[in-house]
Amino acid sequence: MLKNVLVFCFFISTLVSVGQEFPSQVWHDGKIVSIEGDTLRGQIRYSQETDIVEYIADGMRTALALTGRKLLYFEIFDKTVSRYREFYALPYALNNDYEAPILFEVIHEGRPMSLLSRERVEYKVVNNPYAIAGTYSRLELVYTYYFLDAKDGIKRFGGSKRDLEWIFKNREQQIKKFIKQKRIRTDRRGDLLKVVLYYNSLFEEKNASNK
Repeated sequence: MLKNVLVFCFFISTLVSVGQEFPSQVWHDGKIVSIEGDTLRGQIRYSQETDIVEYIADGMRTALALTGRKLLYFEIFDKTVSRYREFYALPYALNNDYEAPILFEVIHEGRPMSLLSRERVEYKVVNNPYAIAGTYSRLELVYTYYFLDAKDGIKRFGGSKRDLEWIFKNREQQIKKFIKQKRIRTDRRGDLLKVVLYYNSLFEEKNASNK
């Protein structure tokens, strides 16, 4: 009896993993603004792993594929999370190679610092007492975060508090204190956003005092 329960639970967990849909696998309502300034409205599917955006509209028999070199930005209504999302094609040397336009999602646009992200789907090993080996692999959505500075360009976030302090080094002591007081976790998007908002507020206070 116990064996049957274990097999059933493992089977259910496998079905959940297989049946999961990721945003890059789904067609979304949205629009694209091309490098020439044209606006295309219709169904959009994107991949930040290949930096290709597919577009199709009524009357089209096949989808049109666009790379970052062909578009300025696109926005979608993501049905998987029920909200609008905005992406820009920005020049960046992804693998220490030459700079090329790649797709970034804008999490927060601010001055002097904005928060960006890129996503990928990869297998993660998960502990499961019902699995035969005690673990199983499932596909998960993984994010890499970037900070866009008005002066210094795009900086990739490595994930540590030390890296975060380095990125905000011109206000390092204030950022250190903020991270400690607010118990910031660097693996949470919401906490990274809090740091950006606080950092930008320091410049707003400075500008206000200079008036």
